[in-house]
Amino acid sequence: MSLQKILLNFEPRPENLLAVLKKTQKENKYIGKKECEVIADYFSLPLARVYSFASFFDGIRTKKDDKKIIKICSGGPCLSENSKKVARQIEMFLGVEVGNDIHSKYRLEYMSCLGLCDRGPIVEIEGNIFERVKPETVDDILKNYL
Repeated sequence: MSLQKILLNFEPRPENLLAVLKKTQKENKYIGKKECEVIADYFSLPLARVYSFASFFDGIRTKKDDKKIIKICSGGPCLSENSKKVARQIEMFLGVEVGNDIHSKYRLEYMSCLGLCDRGPIVEIEGNIFERVKPETVDDILKNYL
C-alpha cells in the first residue's frame, strides 16, 4: 500500500500521527526522510517534529536496515521470567551480542514492554510475537523462523 493510500485512511489530526507512522513502518519496514516529508506535509507539521516523533519510539525505524531484527522484552515481568537467559541463548545461537550491530544478517536488541506481561518472556522477530519463550525453546524458534 502506498503512503498516499495510508494517509487517506486517517484524518490529518495530530492524534493520528503515531498510527500513520506505525502503518507506514509496517508497509515499508522503515520511515525515511521522504516519507517524513510527505507525512509532515499531510499533517501540516514541521518536518523536524514528525522526524523527532518517529525517532522517539523504539518500534519505528528511521533508517533502512536489511537485517532481521530480534527483540527480547526487558520489562520487569519478563525479566523475572528469565528473559536474560533467553537473550543469552539467542546470543549463543546467532553469535551476536544484544546491542552489537556487527552481524551482517541479524540484530538482537531489548525492547520495552509490549503489555503482554502475563505471557512472557516475549521475543519478537520481524513483527512476529513469541510468548512464554524459554531458553530451551529458543533454538527451535530461530531454526524455524530464520
